[in-house]
Amino acid sequence: MLAAIGIAAGRTSQAADWSETLDANLNAAYDTNPALVPGSSIADQSAQLTVDGNLAAQTERDQFTLTPRFSIIRFEQETGLDYQTAALNLAFQQNLERGQWSLTGQALTDSTVTSELGLTGITEINRRHYAGNVSLGYQYLVTERLSWQVQGSWQNTHYTDAAQFGLTNYQYESLELGPAWSFTDRLLGSLFFEADEISPQSEVPEKDYSATAQLKRKLTEQYTWRVSAGATRVDVNGAYDTTSGVFELGASRQTERVQWDVAVRRSVLPIGLGLLAREDQASLAIAVSTSERSTLNLSFNAIRSDPVSLVLYLNPFISLNYLVYAGASWGAVNGEWKYNFSPHWALSLACSQSRARNNNAPQWANGNQARLGVVWQSGRL
Repeated sequence: MLAAIGIAAGRTSQAADWSETLDANLNAAYDTNPALVPGSSIADQSAQLTVDGNLAAQTERDQFTLTPRFSIIRFEQETGLDYQTAALNLAFQQNLERGQWSLTGQALTDSTVTSELGLTGITEINRRHYAGNVSLGYQYLVTERLSWQVQGSWQNTHYTDAAQFGLTNYQYESLELGPAWSFTDRLLGSLFFEADEISPQSEVPEKDYSATAQLKRKLTEQYTWRVSAGATRVDVNGAYDTTSGVFELGASRQTERVQWDVAVRRSVLPIGLGLLAREDQASLAIAVSTSERSTLNLSFNAIRSDPVSLVLYLNPFISLNYLVYAGASWGAVNGEWKYNFSPHWALSLACSQSRARNNNAPQWANGNQARLGVVWQSGRL
């Protein structure tokens, strides 16, 4: 593929440096309330097999990666929650004299048990969820300090028996354009204008328009912070519009033994009801090399989708505001300790605690998991 793209670009392709890796993880877990149903304390045991691959190629100007993933989980008692997950991620990047092309894509199938966490709140059913997206972008270098970027993306989301369970199949298109500046070697800035449209099946489409400014500062070789702020206006078939502020605050640090990243953001994104909803997200990830053979990974993730109301205009003077989505919340704390007892084999001990709530329900749902696993890592092939 790299050779074909190189020839199409009018230059002699170069030999690519190829690498492949393959990892497999087999674990057994003790789960409490795996479907995150309010008031439930059902305990069960599960087994899970996960296989991850990575295929990468690189030349002086091109980079290509292909990342497949497959996972299967089976429960001893709650067999209605059994599901498989499969994903294929692709990324390609080509550097030109005054620009850079980038292409990314993903094909994914999983279950609503996981796909709707914090978004629609519909996690007590086990229906198949399919998602596919592709994104194409180009960055043009005007000067050493100024560049312009344009990116378009398309996403398709589909559920098995969607209408029966209150979900909606939809398509989502996005176009983004804006300049980026390198103020100094360590201070970067950008300004992006974006237009999006969500087209739910048999429903009225929604559009949103946003403008966002971002600054990214590299304080040292290991420490970086980033901040962005803007506004998004959602328009429903020209009938009404509403404006929301969006932002992101984040920082990261990377040393030989410790890496961490923390972020808080607010954005307007599509959810499985075929609606654009304002979402608040928070994340924290910490990786620590506790010894030459062991690592400790800690993470916290939270999502809250705000309620969505629509306005029905009965006449020019009378309107009716009605709630179409009550909102949902989800949060999880995870910890994993991994010990590499050989170059290819490792032992994994993990635990997690999660909470979820559909705002229509007065009670939170709580779930826990303790997991013991064996990991095989091929290393670079």
